[in-house]
This record gives sequence, structure tokens and C-alpha cells, in this order.
Amino acid sequence: MKLSELLEAYPYSEKFRYSDIEIKDICYDSRKCKPGSMFIAVRGAVTDGHNYIQSAVDKGSRAVLVEEYPANIEDFSDIVFIKTDNCRLALADLSHKFYNYPSRDVKMIAVTGTNGKTTITYILKSLLEDAGIKTGIIGTTGIFAGDEKIPATHTTPESLELCQHLVLIREKKVEAIVMEVSSHALHQHRVRGVEFNAGVFTNLTHEHLDYHKTLDEYAAAKKILFDMLPEDSVAVVNSDAEYAEYMLKDCKSAKQIRVGRSEKSDICIRDEKLNINSSEFSLSENGYISDYSTKLIGRFNIDNASQSLALCAFVTGRDIEDLKDSTAKAKGAPGRMQRTNLKNGSIGIVDYAHTPDALEKALTACRDILETSGHADSNLYCVFGCGGDRDTAKRPIMGELSGRIADFSLITDDNPRTEDPGRIIEQIYNGVGRKEKSKIVMISDRREAIGSAVKLAGENDIILIAGKGHEDYQIIGTEKTHFDDREELEKFS
Repeated sequence: MKLSELLEAYPYSEKFRYSDIEIKDICYDSRKCKPGSMFIAVRGAVTDGHNYIQSAVDKGSRAVLVEEYPANIEDFSDIVFIKTDNCRLALADLSHKFYNYPSRDVKMIAVTGTNGKTTITYILKSLLEDAGIKTGIIGTTGIFAGDEKIPATHTTPESLELCQHLVLIREKKVEAIVMEVSSHALHQHRVRGVEFNAGVFTNLTHEHLDYHKTLDEYAAAKKILFDMLPEDSVAVVNSDAEYAEYMLKDCKSAKQIRVGRSEKSDICIRDEKLNINSSEFSLSENGYISDYSTKLIGRFNIDNASQSLALCAFVTGRDIEDLKDSTAKAKGAPGRMQRTNLKNGSIGIVDYAHTPDALEKALTACRDILETSGHADSNLYCVFGCGGDRDTAKRPIMGELSGRIADFSLITDDNPRTEDPGRIIEQIYNGVGRKEKSKIVMISDRREAIGSAVKLAGENDIILIAGKGHEDYQIIGTEKTHFDDREELEKFS
């Protein structure tokens, strides 16, 4: 693409040594530049792309987009410099232009919220494909295009990589893409330029406050998605969640659907029945009630299934009643309330719950299952920890929750990274109520903690192993080693 054509996508203020050269590639990481690349000097939280202009030029870049010219600009012979006000915004707009706006060729469905994003993407993929719509996923567990999987480094990729993924998925003749959209991605403009056809809001609870500082700031980041939606889109929100109405305020979507348990819901959840193998529920819409069953367990998965049904009905043009069979067949995401029957007669459940709200819901779901299956006297064990170099405020909150809801808690490591693992465990323990402290064991080694929980548990007990879910690694210091909660449980099955 000619430079002049590319620059139509984002305004610039100045040009230096301009020539309408051919641009063969875009990059913001100087290490990935090659002959003919345009280097965009993005300022990040840790590094500033302006410091790597020489490296980009050495790799072959012949055009550089900057927010300020380098002091030695005269030394860069034959290099075109373009000055603009915001290189991060420019990166998004130029990427979509360079790749010919790839989101326009598929139905783009965005899912945002603290918890439930991954599960909803998997349910929606299952529902849509059962309706004959080939569907891709972009999210925490990877990028899926047909049968091809590409590992993900972020829940939502940077705008340039996102466009590249969209092109790949488009080539696989995918008709719809269900995409997790994180608050970080929205705040950092990673999805700027994506033309979404639908948006889903699951909930908003304590998480990422090391980044957003307050819940209101966190909510404002989420709301960016709903402010992006065009008039011919659909917006689906969990009406029981705080900030649901805030998301819909000034949203231009002509179709807005509230799903929840309150009477203000457009689609109301009723008659919930929970057990160890499935969940049953009814949905009431315009006075008409229909019954559903899902293999997913836990009350919060009824929320996830219900929101998925509402959106799928809109996208496919089918009545929600017609999706009963598809709902019964739908599978959840890996590492989300994933069950393993153990030799000692107990049940192990692996879940990604790594926030206070998610941990509370997972523990409550396990407690509900014990009660409704006739095993109210059985014990609930919880093995969990908190990540290092992340939000510290949630640690005592999660300690209090596990201490109160579980019969026995084993606090352990969960990617301590460069923090002292013992200090993290102590901060979790400090949140445990005085009366519950006798029910707590602190075991830093996660493998040992899981093994200890299995030894303690008896027939019909439940062991919830929370925090890592689908992750198959442990990060201690700066070293990443293989570790999978699901594999550890399988040793006892």
C-alpha cells in the first residue's frame, strides 16, 4: 500500500523528508521490522517506541510515525518521518486500513465483564455452529480459526495482531467471531476500529484495581465497548449486575436486552435447579415460559447460558424456544467448573475463579450442589492462591470468602511471579475470620496442596481448585514451568 493511501486512515500534523513510498508491513515492535516496514513509535507503560527508532531503521523500516521527532532526525537519511498526536490510536486505525478492515466481513460479537467472558464465548460458538454458522473465538484460551489454534498472549490482542488474526480467521471462511474484550484492551484502544455487531456485559466486580484504581474507572473502560456499538447492533446485559444500566446509557444499539432474575428483565430467569451433572432453568419472555437444561454447573452458568441464548436468537433470527436442543448440547470452556471423579469417592472441580466474585460464585455453586444432591453434610474443600505482582487488595477478601464458605481451605501458590510466595499467602490468611482460621492450612507448593486436599476429602465431598483453570503453567520468579491443576487431579482419579 502506498504511504499516502495508508495515511488517509489517521490525521497527521507534519511530514519530514516525505516520499510516497510503498509500505509492505506495519510494526510497533522494532525487532519485528523488515525492509519496507512502517514503524509506529507507540508509548507504552514500560517502554517508549521512540527509543527504538534506530533499531527499526536498522531492520529496514523506511517510514516512521512519531509523536515527536528525534533530536538527531537529520542523521536518518532517506527515512520518511510522519508526526501525529497519538501513535497508539494511529496504530489501530492504520492497521485496519492496511488489512482492508477485516472485521467488516464477519459478524463480530464482543463479550466483556469481570467473570464469565470465556464461558460465554464457548457457549455462543456451540450455539451458533449448531445453527450452521461457522464461528471463531478470540480470547483467553487462544485464537481459534476453524480447526487451527493460535496461542494467545493477551485476552485481547494488540490492534495490529488483532487485525492479522481477523485476516487469518476470514481466510478460513468463518462467518462469526466471538471475542473476549478486556477492560485493558478497551482502555488501550486495542479494539478501536473493530466493527462490532453485538456486545454482551456479564458483570463487574473487584478486579484489576491495580490498573484502573476505582470500580468507576473500571466500569468506564468497559462502557467504551457499548459506546462503540452502532444502531443496527444488539446489546445484551446481565440486569442483575451492578453497572448494567450504566453500560446501556447512551448506547446506540436499537436492540437492548436485559437478562436476569428481576422483573425489570426483558428475559427473566426462573425455576433454577442445580445438580452435579447439569443445571435446569426456565426463561420468561413476553409472558411465554420455556425450559432449558445445560451441562454447565452452577447458578452463574445459568446466567452465562441465558445471555448466550438471548444473543444467539438475535444473531440467527430464531426464536429463543428453538434453541433448547442446542443449549443441552453446548459445552463450556476448559478449566471452568471442570469436574473429575476421584478414587476416594470425592469430586474435584477445577475453575479459573481468580477474583473475589468468581471465587464466591464457584464456592456457592459447589455448596448448592452438595445441598441439592442430598449431601448437605459433606465437606467442601477449597485450594486457591492469588497471583503475584497483581492487585493486592483482593487477597484478604478472597481469604475471608473461602474461610466463610468452605469447610476447609488450603492456601497455596498461584503464579507468585517476583513476589515472596509466603507474603502473598499471609495476606490472604489475614483476611480469614478469627473463627475460621482453624480451618485453614497454608501450603506454598501447589502440587502438595492439591494432594493434601485429596487425602483429607472423603466420599461425596467436593474439592474446588480455583485460580488457574485452563492454565498449564506456574510462574515463580521469572521462570515459567509446566503445571496443570487438571493433570494433578487426574492422578487421583
